[in-house]
Amino acid sequence: MAQFRTRARALDLLGRQQIAGIPTAINELFKNAHDAYADNVDIDYIRKDKLFVLRDNGLGMTKDEFESRWLTLGTESKFQNSKTSLPPVDSNKEPRPIMGEKGIGRLAIASIGPQVLILTKSNKEPTKKIVAAFINWRIFELPGLNLEDVVIPIRMFENIPTFEDIQLMKHDLINSLNSLYQTEKISEEDTKRIISLVEDFRISPFDLDQSLIGDFNLIDTTGTHFYINPTDESLNFDIDGEKDKSVSTKMEKMLLGFTNTMTPDHPIPKILPAFRDYKGIENTYTDIFNKENFFNPEDFRIADHHFSGEFDEYGQFSGNVNIYQVEEFSHKIPWSGNNYIKTECGPFKLNVAYLQGELKQSIMDAENHSRLIAKTNRHGGLYLYKDNIRILPYGNSDYDWLDIERNRTKSASYYFFSFRRMFGVIDISSELNKKLNEKAGREGFIENKAYRQFRDILKNFFVQLAADFFREGNGAGPKSETWVRKREERKSYYQALERRDKQAKVRKDKFQSSLNSFFENISKNAYGQEIDKLLNEIEKRFERVIHIEDDEEASQLLVDTENEAREIISDYINKIKINQPKGFTISKETRKDYEAYLIEFDKIQNGKYREASDQIDNWINDYSTRLQIEVSKRKRLEQAVDFISIQAEKASRQKQKEAKEALAEVSKNVMDLARELMIGLEDKIRDIKDDFKNIEINSSEDFDLVNERRRIEDEISKERDKVTFTLESVIKQLHEIYWNKDNNAEIVTSDQIADAMSEELEELRDRLQADVELSQLGLAVGVIHHEFSSTVNSIRGSIRDLKAWADVNDKLENVYNNIRVNFEHLDGYLGLFTPFNRRLYREKEQIPSNEIKIFLLDLFGARLERHNIQLKHTAGFQKRKLFGFRSTFYPVFVNIIDNAIHWLNQSNVEEKIIRLHADDSGFYISNNGPEILVQDSERIFDLGYTKKLNGRGMGLHISREVLNAEGYNLFLDSPRKDSNVTFKIATNNPVNG
Repeated sequence: MAQFRTRARALDLLGRQQIAGIPTAINELFKNAHDAYADNVDIDYIRKDKLFVLRDNGLGMTKDEFESRWLTLGTESKFQNSKTSLPPVDSNKEPRPIMGEKGIGRLAIASIGPQVLILTKSNKEPTKKIVAAFINWRIFELPGLNLEDVVIPIRMFENIPTFEDIQLMKHDLINSLNSLYQTEKISEEDTKRIISLVEDFRISPFDLDQSLIGDFNLIDTTGTHFYINPTDESLNFDIDGEKDKSVSTKMEKMLLGFTNTMTPDHPIPKILPAFRDYKGIENTYTDIFNKENFFNPEDFRIADHHFSGEFDEYGQFSGNVNIYQVEEFSHKIPWSGNNYIKTECGPFKLNVAYLQGELKQSIMDAENHSRLIAKTNRHGGLYLYKDNIRILPYGNSDYDWLDIERNRTKSASYYFFSFRRMFGVIDISSELNKKLNEKAGREGFIENKAYRQFRDILKNFFVQLAADFFREGNGAGPKSETWVRKREERKSYYQALERRDKQAKVRKDKFQSSLNSFFENISKNAYGQEIDKLLNEIEKRFERVIHIEDDEEASQLLVDTENEAREIISDYINKIKINQPKGFTISKETRKDYEAYLIEFDKIQNGKYREASDQIDNWINDYSTRLQIEVSKRKRLEQAVDFISIQAEKASRQKQKEAKEALAEVSKNVMDLARELMIGLEDKIRDIKDDFKNIEINSSEDFDLVNERRRIEDEISKERDKVTFTLESVIKQLHEIYWNKDNNAEIVTSDQIADAMSEELEELRDRLQADVELSQLGLAVGVIHHEFSSTVNSIRGSIRDLKAWADVNDKLENVYNNIRVNFEHLDGYLGLFTPFNRRLYREKEQIPSNEIKIFLLDLFGARLERHNIQLKHTAGFQKRKLFGFRSTFYPVFVNIIDNAIHWLNQSNVEEKIIRLHADDSGFYISNNGPEILVQDSERIFDLGYTKKLNGRGMGLHISREVLNAEGYNLFLDSPRKDSNVTFKIATNNPVNG
């Protein structure tokens, strides 16, 4: 009797060539881990070694199970009606529906790489040993071989196998290949090619277990591990994708959202995947499953619209539709495709969030809208979950299985929806949707009647939902009014914001221009020169008194000239004065500019302005004495008071006039608006009444009184709501205009409070951004600290050993000190972001300033010489000491000197000098490079502020922070002699030598 025989190539045809690609294969392996009751399944891809490691902590397999199940094609035992035993179940966990049912998912490993080492351990294994198997998939591609010809080396280990253990397994496979060649079943060329590939497999599971992240040690736990090497060349492309990073990669499209974690009420995932991609630098990786990469419940909550509900066994939708989070409708959508008889696809659930594509039509703020639009552009779509495990390729926006994008290209206003603006889930189950079966290659469902019904129900749902809620004009449903009205409100609001921002921008630009001009004039000493010029003119006016013979007339002329002089100087000061910004919020940088302006303006008032005022007094006294003229002090005082009073009344009357004009304008605008709205309402009512006259009620058999009355009521109500909403908004604005007195009897207006709140909001945003950046740095350094902790301990031990030698060998003392200081220097930088209890052990000490200079010369000597820069110090610096950690102060000096070298190289000064000085109040670091602008004196210490090309703006900020923590301060001081820039480290308790 004849029988079918199975060629070895059947595995290649059913496995690698059946699966759509590597991402699909990985998804299938994740499902297998789920079926094995694993809580975690982790992938570590080490690119430089072309090594792909997948580990789970599931039930694992005994040797018998591995041979009878894993190495058996088309494993039927996953079906409930099988005569064979079912797969093992973890009785301590909730039962899991079987996701893999074809028995060929494991064969997909061949698409990841040509050979795999498998380690698995089960608690049911009588020997409690680890089962290991080595498979080369290239053998199964060879023609002429039957399955029974292929040998799979299997061994048992008590411990995790080492490199030598795997070598022995490879020898078993190589021997079997040589046997096949000797029996002429495979060619010499194929034999050599495959043996070469096997020999290149140089993996040590024992070593990898020590280095890889995660608790998957098979000595302590059960599970299954796959070591695939080398990997297929397409894997890197599947992970990296195209150059356009706005488009998701193949790996992201297929693996993200493996379980539903996006909806607020999502079930707790039964299995958590991880995918660490080590791209080159050892121990540095990116996690494809980073939570920030995919949608989360908070994203879902803040979206513009939400639709959720259930489709019953007849395909009828019943659920809730929430529009702009202001109105929720209980809604039903019928489906007549099955003539209202039960469907074969069964009931299922849906929960979807949707975004308006334009910010001006969305209720989200600009930041969240931009963030979610970027996410939906990459990952938007309708994800399908069976028992909370994703079914591929649904969710991939390129797979338009519901004709969403196809319909939108026909008419976006009619069909409305786009996959790239939605994210949500369809939930089915193995119990209720048994006839929705996946294709063997995991390319979606088999297109049977159940699938066609399922697809048609959803297509009908989105078309009808668009008609009911998101359509204008003809064909719009009665419930679409909410979306239309709210969308128009958002557009009007956005346009108003745009107009306000444009107006504010003009004022901001003018304000910034005034500040820039002020600082430019300060740098040129223009204000001092102008005041000197005005004083020269004033002096000429005083000289007129010489020609007056009458004493009383001369006295009056002196008093009048004094008033003129003070008015001239006062007018000039008021002219250069920049008023505090009103009606717009300034940025942090501009606010710092304004604060710097106030300091400089105060210097002018207490400097040149006061000098000018004193000079006017001197001229009065000089001329009255020289000409022996008696000038009444009472008269001078009275005229001065009169002058100030007139100026105050003049300015106040002007503002009173402006206030009355503003009040009249607002009153007129409010009255005009109210009149316009009332006229519109009256016209609408009149039009409706005119139309009503033309309706022939009695003669029309089709006349529907209820619907006609509802239509008329809706039209009038809509116009009424428009009037009341607009006027309520105006009334609210008017009520927000108020003022009261504070504890000092000063009047505080709502405008001042609003400005203060706006400034506080900007400060909080800036602080939040700085904190986020610092926390990210902290996390990064935390990883470095963790990964290099053993290295640090080793270095510390070596330094202690070196100290023992240095104590008995003077020649080693300098070497030891330099190594120790540099080590603490490194720790000082890393320690800024490390919890104090984890910092390396150090002690405070007296630090001679001369040792600081020696350290700086050791570090920068070659660079200083290369750029022809001198590092000098004063006698004051030489004789002083600092008390504290070397690793606190050294990085500060290093950072400031490094900056000085950079900027000296940007200058044209011939003799470049950096000077170190100290006195009882602190230490000074000066240079004669480019000056630092007045407005930048504080800004240079802000995190992220830099004028260096490719600079990061971190050094001075961190230096100040770490000094503050130790009771010191760092700031920009007035430049010392022969210098343009001076930084000062202010000490609380300086130590003199």
